[in-house]
Amino acid sequence: MVDLNSLKGNELSAAMRGGTEGWGRQASSADNVRYSVKITGRGRRSICSCGCKNKATDIGMANGLGLTSGCEFSVALWVRTGKIKTMENLRRLWK
Repeated sequence: MVDLNSLKGNELSAAMRGGTEGWGRQASSADNVRYSVKITGRGRRSICSCGCKNKATDIGMANGLGLTSGCEFSVALWVRTGKIKTMENLRRLWK
């Protein structure tokens, strides 16, 4: 059982909406509540997978586990839809 007092912000909101069963052990973007967390610290950051060539600033999480990372825009889209969008697909949508 996870200690709800140790959770903050988006994590606490997701835990209250989706429950804490399996928290930190298993996660699914289809079955669990998705949320994003900002990357903190000065460590090496990966390049965003959407194709914007920026560094990853956010982590897409579900059930206490990080499932994806990317720029703020791509992770926000993942939180809403559960699917990773690439720049090629986004350009088609904008036309």
